Amino acid sequence: IDGRVETFWHTARGARASLPPHEVVIALGGEYTVRGFRYLPRQDGKTDGMVGRYSFYVSEDGKDWGKAVATGTFSRDIAEQEVTFPGKEDSFVRFVAHSEINGKPWTSVAEITVLGVR
Repeated sequence: IDGRVETFWHTARGARASLPPHEVVIALGGEYTVRGFRYLPRQDGKTDGMVGRYSFYVSEDGKDWGKAVATGTFSRDIAEQEVTFPGKEDSFVRFVAHSEINGKPWTSVAEITVLGVR
């Protein structure tokens, strides 16, 4: 979420790797009608950590997440992938990676862009 495609977030690898699910929680800094998100895999030519199966949540307080507003599976494409859903008004989002496309126990993300209006 730093706006730089050459950087990415990655969970621990090797002996320190923890099994999925892995998650990223974003405080939106106010109330927004969230209607989707874009996921950009790492852009350095490697597929390590590319998200396979995911779920996405929206919350008022960042604690009570309720039911996922979107679930699915991303393709192996390194291009940005967009997921939309009916708008939900709240202040926090949570992206959960349930699997990695190669079956590895780690996750990486170059960018997550939240789609919404204030």
